[in-house]
Amino acid sequence: MNLRSAARGFLAFLLSVPVLQGNGDWRVTYSPSNVCALRGAMVDINCTYDYPDDVQYLPNTVRTLWFTKGNNYQPVDLENDKDYTGRVESSCEEVSCHGTCSLRINDLRQSDSAVYKFRFTTNLPGGKYTGDPGVTLSVTDLQVKVSFLDPTDPTWAELECHSMCGLAGDPRYIWFRNGMKGRRGVNYRAHIQSGDSYSCTVEGYEHIRSPLVYAPKTPSVTVSPSGEIEEGSSVTLSCSSDANPAAEYTWFKVDTDRSSRKMNQGPQLVFKQILTSDSGQYYCLVQTELRQASIWITIHMKYGPKHTSVCSNPSGEIEEGSSVTLSCSSDANPAANYTWFKEHEVSVKESGRNYTITHITSEHEGNYYCQAHNAIGHHNSTFLFIQMTSSSSHPAMVAVTTIAVLLATILLLVFLWMRRKKASSKEIGQGGRPDAVLELLPVPVYDNVSALTNRLDTVAQREPIEELDDHHYASIDASVSEEQEVPGSGGQSVKTAVFYSLVNIQRVNAIPGESDPAETPEFYSTIK
Repeated sequence: MNLRSAARGFLAFLLSVPVLQGNGDWRVTYSPSNVCALRGAMVDINCTYDYPDDVQYLPNTVRTLWFTKGNNYQPVDLENDKDYTGRVESSCEEVSCHGTCSLRINDLRQSDSAVYKFRFTTNLPGGKYTGDPGVTLSVTDLQVKVSFLDPTDPTWAELECHSMCGLAGDPRYIWFRNGMKGRRGVNYRAHIQSGDSYSCTVEGYEHIRSPLVYAPKTPSVTVSPSGEIEEGSSVTLSCSSDANPAAEYTWFKVDTDRSSRKMNQGPQLVFKQILTSDSGQYYCLVQTELRQASIWITIHMKYGPKHTSVCSNPSGEIEEGSSVTLSCSSDANPAANYTWFKEHEVSVKESGRNYTITHITSEHEGNYYCQAHNAIGHHNSTFLFIQMTSSSSHPAMVAVTTIAVLLATILLLVFLWMRRKKASSKEIGQGGRPDAVLELLPVPVYDNVSALTNRLDTVAQREPIEELDDHHYASIDASVSEEQEVPGSGGQSVKTAVFYSLVNIQRVNAIPGESDPAETPEFYSTIK
């Protein structure tokens, strides 16, 4: 081995040797190293310490302190720490380089959970020593754990009193039902009823109890922002309930068929931009291990008019002189007010849901519309056209038709009478007996007036009023038949005269060659 290698080995040996102060060991021993205590209770932390015995520096002076944090690398004595003011006490006993110390903390808080260390100082050279790793203190609450004996029957449950860490010693648990002291033991079987509450504690610390366990109380719902809800705004529904164990929240919406639709899991239901379709009933379901409860809320959203429409009664063409009522409707919340207008007119015709026009004339014809409006906005309906028809149109056609029939009938009768008279004169001039002839020759007259009337009605209905002023012509043709024997004349042969009359009604403006024979009413009359 060369000299350089020997030097490196000696240096490693020096670094691996423990550093000894004085003629003995410096030591701090904690017992136990982990402590769990109840919030609000009292706890004691204990340790022992040792240091070397060096008679050269006797008598020794020892100073001790407990700390959890330092200031500029200097430990802060708990008795001077403002977080522990009035709550800590320390005491020590020393016998020949050996001592025992204890730290008592009263009215424990959750913030007291920390690592506590002990430090002592002597008058020996380098005589300061801090015991590591210290004592870990955990401050906890008692809790009631719930488990159901029968999942199908949530009214029977087993309650267990426990803490997050194991309490020192063998604690004895006491139960309280609705504030009254009851059974003892870590477990408690209970029949859970609405309104019941349960808690547990440790004997000797009856003033320190676990939080109450109870079914959810009636939940509440808040709406943000409060006040009226307008379409398009952001709305948040928040549900809360006093319950232990902590409750779970679920939001549902009730559809039109009364079925429920799940909306969200959690205490809040948020609408980033609420719509009209979001109006309706909602409910918040609150559930715990013990029981469930719910609360309902209805969203009444404010929105401007939409789907505005107008209708008339009666509908279609309106007869002159009659009345018509226009009605307007719109979907709006709050309910809309209505104003009526006529196209191309600025002035308001009427206000209200209905607008009635009495004794309608041609001046009332045109397009009408209504405007629905509320505090949110307004909306116009589409146009409704009012068309009027003359009340005298149909009677005029009936009158013209009637007059035409009467004139044709009169002309026919006049010509028939004239022909009859002429025939009678001719018979008398030939030596006959007019009276006998008249007695033997009854003159029946056949005319088809009703057919003509019906035909003229049809023509009058098809043609406009101004085309009914037609000229009518009547022509009469006469012919003489062969001699015939007249019954009752004693065997004498008499000439029988047969007269045919034709009434032809035509329009003056008819186009020659294009007339429809079916449209030319004719009738005949025959006289024997």
